[in-house]
Amino acid sequence: MKNYRFIFMALLVGITIFSVAKYSLSLKEKYDLLNSLDQIKQQVEALELAKQNLLQNLEQEKQTQEALTQENLGLKESLKASEEKIVQFGANFADTAEQLNTQISVLKAENTALREEKGNLELDKKNLQTKLGSLAELKKAIRELKIQMRKVGRDVRKKIEGIKIIEGNRGFLLKEGKSTHPAKIRIEVKPLPQQE
Repeated sequence: MKNYRFIFMALLVGITIFSVAKYSLSLKEKYDLLNSLDQIKQQVEALELAKQNLLQNLEQEKQTQEALTQENLGLKESLKASEEKIVQFGANFADTAEQLNTQISVLKAENTALREEKGNLELDKKNLQTKLGSLAELKKAIRELKIQMRKVGRDVRKKIEGIKIIEGNRGFLLKEGKSTHPAKIRIEVKPLPQQE
C-alpha cells in the first residue's frame, strides 16, 4: 500500500507540477495577450487619430475644391465677357478701319486734285512770268487792262442812267414808302435826247 500512496502522491505531485506549469504558461499567455491587446489598442487609437486627420484633410480638400470651382466659374464668366468685348472691339475696329480707308481715299483724291491744281498754277505762273518778263508783253497786258476798264466804265454809266434816283432822307427810316424826314436836295438825272 505504501507503493500506492507513493504512486498516488507522485501522481498528485506530477499533476500539481503540471498544473503549476500550465497555470504559469496560461498567466504568461494572458500577460502576452494583454500586452498585445494594449499594443492593438494603441494602434487603433493611432489609426483613429490618422482617420480624424484624413477626414479633416478631406474636408479641407473639399472646401478647396469648392473654392476652385467657384473661382473657375468666375474666370469662365470673365473670359466670356472678355471674348464679347474682343468681338465688339473687332467690329468697332473694322468699322473704324473702313471709315479710315474711306477718308484716306478721299484725301488721296483731294491730294491728286491739289497736285494737278498746283501744276496748273505753276504753269500759269511760268506763262505770266514769260508774258510779263518782257517789256513788250507788259505793255500789251496794260493796254488790254485799259480796254477792259473802259468797257466796265461804259457798262456802269449805262446802268446808272437806267436807275431812278430816290429822294435822300439823310439816313432816316422810310415809312409807307416815304421818308420820315423831308429831303432838302433833289437830284434828277435825265437822259440826253438822241441825235440823228
